[in-house]
Amino acid sequence: MNQLSLTNKKVNTVLLVACLLLLSSSTYNHFFNQSFLDICEKSDAYYLHSFRDVTYSYGLINYKKYVSIDNKLVVNTSKGVEDYAFLNLDEYISNHIVRFKIKTLKKDGNIIELDSSLVFKKDSKKDGFSSINYPIPGVEPGDTIETKFVYYENLKKSELKNYVNLFSELPSLNSQYSIRTGRDKLIRYKTYNNFPAPQVIANDTLVYLQFSMDEVKGIEDNEFYCLPCDKPYFYYTFDDKNSELRTWKDVYNEEFNFLTQPMALDYDRSSYYKRWKRRVIGEAKDSSKYHKLELLHLEVLNSFDIEPIKQKEFIKSTGYFLKEKRFDPISIRRFYRQLLEDLEIDYWAVFAREKRLGPIDVNFIRKGEFDHVFFAFENDEGHIKFLYPHEDFYMYLIDEIPTSIYNTEAILVKPKQEKKKRKRDKFINWDLKMAEADSVIVKAIKLPGMTANHNYLLQTIFSEIDLEQKSTNFQYRFKISGGLSTELRTFFDMLSQNEDVSEFYDTMTEFEGRDDTIQIDSVSSRIQNSSKPFTFTMNGTGKLNNVVNFINDSLVSISLDKLLNHTQLEDNKSQADLNYYLDYSYSDFLMFSLKFPCEIEVLGLEGDNFNFKTSYGEYQCNVKQQGKNQIIINSNYKILKDFIPSNKLDELKTLNAGLKDAKNKRLIVKLKS
Repeated sequence: MNQLSLTNKKVNTVLLVACLLLLSSSTYNHFFNQSFLDICEKSDAYYLHSFRDVTYSYGLINYKKYVSIDNKLVVNTSKGVEDYAFLNLDEYISNHIVRFKIKTLKKDGNIIELDSSLVFKKDSKKDGFSSINYPIPGVEPGDTIETKFVYYENLKKSELKNYVNLFSELPSLNSQYSIRTGRDKLIRYKTYNNFPAPQVIANDTLVYLQFSMDEVKGIEDNEFYCLPCDKPYFYYTFDDKNSELRTWKDVYNEEFNFLTQPMALDYDRSSYYKRWKRRVIGEAKDSSKYHKLELLHLEVLNSFDIEPIKQKEFIKSTGYFLKEKRFDPISIRRFYRQLLEDLEIDYWAVFAREKRLGPIDVNFIRKGEFDHVFFAFENDEGHIKFLYPHEDFYMYLIDEIPTSIYNTEAILVKPKQEKKKRKRDKFINWDLKMAEADSVIVKAIKLPGMTANHNYLLQTIFSEIDLEQKSTNFQYRFKISGGLSTELRTFFDMLSQNEDVSEFYDTMTEFEGRDDTIQIDSVSSRIQNSSKPFTFTMNGTGKLNNVVNFINDSLVSISLDKLLNHTQLEDNKSQADLNYYLDYSYSDFLMFSLKFPCEIEVLGLEGDNFNFKTSYGEYQCNVKQQGKNQIIINSNYKILKDFIPSNKLDELKTLNAGLKDAKNKRLIVKLKS
C-alpha cells in the first residue's frame, strides 16, 4: 500500500508537461504481440486506446470530480457497427457534460464530426436531458470512432475513493486510468493481482498517478464472474495530509455505531418500548435471554413491515417505530442492537463483502467496501449465531444471512469492555454524539454456507389422469431449503410489497411468455421453519397442462420436456473467460406420479434412465412403471460446488447435455380397457 503527498517529489513545470506527454503517447510506441493483434482484428471492434483521466478539486463545502474520456475504437465488422457505433450516456452524465467531441475517422481519410446539438435536446429550458443512446454517423467496417468528452460529479468527502479495473467487453491495445489532485490531499492506493505499479509525478501544485495496462483482453460480462478475484485491479482513496491509516476501531466507531446506535431523543416513546417487550415475552420472563430474543424477533417478523427510510424519521427512537408497526433498514438495526444490550447478550459487529466484489483486505482497510454490516453473538451452547437486518421489504431469520456472502471472509469487531456501559454509551442523546470505543477486539472468520444437501428445491406431484375430461389434476408439495429458501422468500416478499416491482415482473412475464405447465389452483398450507436450514413447505392442488396428450382413445403421449423444468446453471458461451463464483451449490429435485384409471403399458421404457456425474455436478433421471397403472418419474439436477474453474466448465456442458437428452424423451403409453 502506498501513500503520496505533493511533497514527495518536486519537478519543474516544463519537465512535468513533457512527462505527461510522454506517458500519454506511450501506447503508440509499444511493440504489441502479434497474437494479441490477431485477437483484436478478429473481434467485432477493439480499442486503439481507452483513457480515463480523473481530476479531483476541493471547495469549502463539497468536492468535484472531473472525468475526461478519450477513446479510439476501431470497428471491424457490420456487427461491430450495430453494437458499438452509438454514443451511450446515462442521465447523470448527459446533464453534467463540460466538453464534448465525437468523430468518425473514415478509412479513406475523411472525418465526420457528430453535431452535439442533435444529441443534446430537451423539451424546455427547465427540463434536464434524459439518458442518451445516439447513433454515431457514417460508421462502416474499417472506420475508427474517436470519443472525447468531459463531465463532472459533485461528491461528498466519503466518496473520494474508487475501485478500478481496466477491462471491458472489447480488447484494448492500451488502457489507462489517471488521477490528478491538488497538493492539500494525500492519495493512498494499493494494486492487486499483479496490477502494474503506476507512473507517479508530483510537485508543489499537483500529484498525478497513471495506471496503465497493455494488451487488455476483452471480457464479456457474466453474473458469476468475479473480476477482483481473478484479474488485476487497484483501489485508491483520498485523506487529509498527516492522517493515520484507518484501523478497525475507526471502522467500528464510524460505520457500525453510525448505523446501529439507538436514538433517545423522543422520551415519550421509551416507555412504550418497555411495555411492548414485557407483553411479547409474557410468561417466558424466566426463560433464557436467548429464548427471549427469539420471541421478540419472531414478533417483529410476524407483525411488522420493513419500508424505505424517511429522512424526517431518522432521529426517531425504537418506541416510535414499534407504535407504527414498521421499521426501515436503519431503525431495525438500532432496534436489534437495543434488544441485544437490554438482554445483556454480548455481540460482535460483522463487516462483510459480497463474494463477487472480491475479498476483504484485512491489512489495508478500504473505505466503503463493507456492503453488509450486521450482528453476531454466541448462544447458550457457545455457537455463533447471526442477526441480519438489511434489505427493504425483507427481514432475515436468526442465523440467516444473504446468499451473496456465503463462504466469504468477514471481520468481527467489538469493544474491549472494562466496565459496565453508561447510558450515554448506549444511546444517541441531544448532543448527537455517538459512543466511541477506545480499543477493540478483532477476529477474521469465514461466514457459513450450506452444501447441496441443504440448499435444495423439491417439487412432488401426485396426479390423477381423467380419461373422460382429458385432464390431469394433482396434489402438490413444494419444499425449499437453505439458500434457495432465502432467495425465493426474498423475491416473493418483494413482489408482494413493492407494487412497481410486481408490475414490472408481470410485464416481463407477459413479454417472455408464462410457463403454465404446473398450474397451482389453491394452496392448502404453508409452513416456515425458523431454524437452519430454514425450510419452507407449501401444499396445494392444481393441473398439469400440455404434458399428457391423447393421440387416440388407446394411446397417450407424455412429454418430459415440459415436466423436467430444472433450475439449470447455464453455459451460454463456448469458452468462459473467468472462473464461476456461485453463491452456493444446490439440488433441484422433481418427482412426478402419473396415475391412470386403467391398466397401462409404457412402450419402449428401456433406456429411459439417465445418470451423468462430474466433479462439479450430477444429473439423474429415472422413469419406471409402478404397479399396473402408475408411472413414476424422478429427476435430480445438482451443482456440487460453489466454485467452478474456467477450465472445468466443459463438465457443466456435459451435465446440461444429459438433462437435454432426458428432456427430449417422449413416453408412449398404451391404455388397456
